[in-house]
Amino acid sequence: MLLDTMKRLFVEEDGMEMVEWAIVGVVFAVAAAAFWTRLSGEINTSLQDVENAVAGNVAAPTS
Repeated sequence: MLLDTMKRLFVEEDGMEMVEWAIVGVVFAVAAAAFWTRLSGEINTSLQDVENAVAGNVAAPTS
């Protein structure tokens, strides 16, 4: 039964469309994860700069 379902996914047009959208979703998820890693580092650096400025340890911005 499961094998028949998998065959239909790849043979029927509706199944292929669902597979294509699943691949697009995975690509977007991977891109978002990569972007978030870089963005979180930038946010952390900026917040540390603000914390240093408020504490009186004013230094030149790192960016």
